[in-house]
Amino acid sequence: MIDQSTASLGLGVAAGLAAAFFSAISYLVSRHHGMQQRALGRQGVALRLLTLAHLLMAVVCIPITVALWPNAAPRLPDFLFPLAASVGFYLLGQSSLFAALKRVEASRIAPLLGLKIVMLAAIVSFVLGHILDTRQWLAVALSVVAAMLLQAGRGGVSAGAFGLVLSCCLSFAISDLWIVQLIDGLQAGAVASGGSISRMHAGGLAMALTYGLCGVVFAPLAIGLRPHTRADWQASAQYAAAWLLSMVGLYCCFGLVGVVFGNILQSTRGVMSVAIGAALAHLGWHELEQRVDRATLLRRLTAALLMTAAIALYVIDLS
Repeated sequence: MIDQSTASLGLGVAAGLAAAFFSAISYLVSRHHGMQQRALGRQGVALRLLTLAHLLMAVVCIPITVALWPNAAPRLPDFLFPLAASVGFYLLGQSSLFAALKRVEASRIAPLLGLKIVMLAAIVSFVLGHILDTRQWLAVALSVVAAMLLQAGRGGVSAGAFGLVLSCCLSFAISDLWIVQLIDGLQAGAVASGGSISRMHAGGLAMALTYGLCGVVFAPLAIGLRPHTRADWQASAQYAAAWLLSMVGLYCCFGLVGVVFGNILQSTRGVMSVAIGAALAHLGWHELEQRVDRATLLRRLTAALLMTAAIALYVIDLS
């Protein structure tokens, strides 16, 4: 008989891998819709998809926010600024990501997103004044080696696309730091109001608040970007479903196996993106993924695995 801890570990691993998989799928949805619509001569495709997808996510997340709102409610000043900062940098990162996917296949972009640990290391070390140990700096160096391997030879992304990836990683890194502050604020606010909520509860509430606010921010744009075609709504629904499933999987994973192991599992999206891209190219979807020779494919897989190893080395405390 399987004990409860083993079952929780298995479910947590499955949730983490699902988060990585649906994250990779969301990148493909974005690129596929963008290429289809630009072939028809339409402009503002990425912004329209980003807008409509976040409106749909808000429709789901606002009721979840109401359901998760604690009886001992935190006051607005307890969490408003971290919420606004995390949303702002998240949207800036998403905009950079969409712009990069407009230029380059998802299988070449996703592994490079692991460079977020370089940005996090720089921020916490040089801005926040935290001291990183040798292991963490080794992880940063390993992630840079992985990025160089992805850029070497045929198939490297252009300088412009690489700059967008770095902008995306920096924005997501800053957003992640503010999300931690948001969760802390929600917990502290509940305590100050005479109650308490768990870390998992605060994390789920933070996620729902984040995507609910994103929908509010994008609502005026939805009016200005009209008319929306049926294809726009279909692609937006697909992207919203994939992204939300990824986030739900990630939060479940964090709750079941912890943030450290969860981050390692999520980083496998780079490996998954390379594998999915190779499969699509083999099936003839060359508008989404260019077919490459075996040596290039092996180099990309190796680099994606190195990036995952770098993230694991960065977050695992070996002491």
